[in-house]
Amino acid sequence: MNKYKTLTIIFLCFFGFLLSQEDTTFVTAHDYVDMDSHGNFDNWAVFPDGSTSYRKVLMHYDLRCGSPDNPTWPGCSGWDYTTKISLLKQGGLDDYGNPFFIHDQTLANVVTPYGTYMQVGNSQGSGFSPEWVQRYTYDVTDFAPLLRDSVLLRAFYGGWPQSSAPGCFNVTLNFEFIEGVPPRNVLSVHDIWSGSNSYASLQDVLSDTLFFIPEEAVNSMMRVTISGHGQDGEFTDGVYYHVKLDNSTLYSQEIWRDDCGEVAIYPQGGTWIYDRANWCPGDKATTREHELTSFITPGEDNLLDFNIYKSNWNPAAASYIYDVQLITYEAPNFVVDAMMEDILAPSNKKEYFRLNPTCSNPIIKIKNQGSESLTNAEIIYGFEGFEVNTYSWEGNLLFGESEVIYLPPINWPSWDDSIPFYAEVSVSGDDLNIYNNRLLSDYEFVEEYPNTFAMWFKTNNVPNESSYELTDNQGNLIFSKTGMSANTIYKDTFELEPGCYKLQILDTGGNQYANEDGLSWWANNDGSGYARLRNIPGGFFQYYQDDFGTELTDYFRVGDYSVGLSDKLVEPIIEIYPNPTQDKLIVDLELLSNSDIDVLFTDLSGKILKKISKKDFSLGIIELDLHVFNNGIYNCTIKTHDKTYNRKVVIVK
Repeated sequence: MNKYKTLTIIFLCFFGFLLSQEDTTFVTAHDYVDMDSHGNFDNWAVFPDGSTSYRKVLMHYDLRCGSPDNPTWPGCSGWDYTTKISLLKQGGLDDYGNPFFIHDQTLANVVTPYGTYMQVGNSQGSGFSPEWVQRYTYDVTDFAPLLRDSVLLRAFYGGWPQSSAPGCFNVTLNFEFIEGVPPRNVLSVHDIWSGSNSYASLQDVLSDTLFFIPEEAVNSMMRVTISGHGQDGEFTDGVYYHVKLDNSTLYSQEIWRDDCGEVAIYPQGGTWIYDRANWCPGDKATTREHELTSFITPGEDNLLDFNIYKSNWNPAAASYIYDVQLITYEAPNFVVDAMMEDILAPSNKKEYFRLNPTCSNPIIKIKNQGSESLTNAEIIYGFEGFEVNTYSWEGNLLFGESEVIYLPPINWPSWDDSIPFYAEVSVSGDDLNIYNNRLLSDYEFVEEYPNTFAMWFKTNNVPNESSYELTDNQGNLIFSKTGMSANTIYKDTFELEPGCYKLQILDTGGNQYANEDGLSWWANNDGSGYARLRNIPGGFFQYYQDDFGTELTDYFRVGDYSVGLSDKLVEPIIEIYPNPTQDKLIVDLELLSNSDIDVLFTDLSGKILKKISKKDFSLGIIELDLHVFNNGIYNCTIKTHDKTYNRKVVIVK
């Protein structure tokens, strides 16, 4: 009897410990620091003293344009540059007896977007403002033993000042320490291989390492972050890294990302859609975690090997930035531990920009942090104080593995009040770590569209790449458009019942190496297209970004129409295509009222090269024959009785 009392007391004490460990401590390391030159930006941070246990530690890396009050750096840089966040440690004393610091561990590797759109005074149409900010969140729980007391952190900026692409970026680092029991206690964190080298020298630099694993290290994991650079290294697929133990390969992984056209930041000013070696402009370099627990022998020396290799490849310009870290642990703290890792939709997190706002399927991510495999779970979700929804999930997640789940659609209780959305994971068994089971999410409302409207879709020179489709909230296809002709405007009218809908525009057809570049993009010869929605009768109410990469998704609702759309045009419709063009130009006009007009084709000095006049004109197409003109940039001007409209035209033959 005393035995069972003791067990009960232990359980209650442990459960009480969990209940008392949900306080959060916030630490700022870099506070709005301009990275206005190539090099290091070091700041001291004062972290907790290590006497408290934390179930999770998050690092929020906010990337902004440079300070607007800095006239030398007007906004963001126009190039994609490597940035890294690292911990430093004391390396000794210099000749004057002062301590100097060296690299210890890399926490983050983020490549900046092509920031031309965010520059002050930029005239490239729609884009971002100098107030733009993007947050990158890293789970740095495994580095908690190093985040104690005063620590020197380094923000590295790989950019160089350029007169052709002025601007810089700005960094803010905030840490979030959430008290509780971690998935497993960290014993040690070792930086095994870290640096930046040419491909030709990697075989000499990445030498085998004999590493002693202490007896108490029940678990171990290798954390690998690699990004390829240089003309060859950046754009060459088929290069692999290999993790070996005692000359036996444990893991092989291609250093490549094929989804750069789907990053959350778009449009960008450069070649952002090109797939690259483990990174995309405006996104994190890919980090992968490889469990070594079943391979490593504790209490012995283990021969670890890591290399980067592609057979029959001898590039002239290829280099790799790499960080390979070995982390050892005690045994997992929980046998059963299902975690609600994140809510992707509905959400206002910028990393999930392409999935939001939404009125359709909630999207969540669960993770197994227990030593037993997670094979089933109940997902409970909805809006606080309203109908509870449940979903039964089945799968097989090993320790540390995650899965994204698309939940069935639910009813939204209000389009006016921001009622928090929640998602909770529940499993059968003794899941004592209850404080990672539930998350709340803020979000924005989708727009309300009229029940009758038209899609105006103009193709570019390669219509086989483009398509669009409309589906309802149950995923039923209502309409799709494919097989279109080049440089043609298609007008399709939709009459919809009240509900939630998804309109998706895709640029995925054709050659896989020459698509995923939206309807208009500066670095190809595809010409210009567009997609927009028009009220019937009336003017356009939705103008979609044409430089969207792979896809653009718009969720909207139909109900009581209350967004105040006018049934009359408030601005004239002026479409000029194809642009760039070879030999002809089509001017598609719809004016507010009848007017005598002149269409002028001029060079950049203003010299009139061609002129067409129309009397009492309001709606129609005017075609200009340009075959006699040379390659270059020209102006097309439309003059009405009260206004003048200018468009640039590019001729490329």
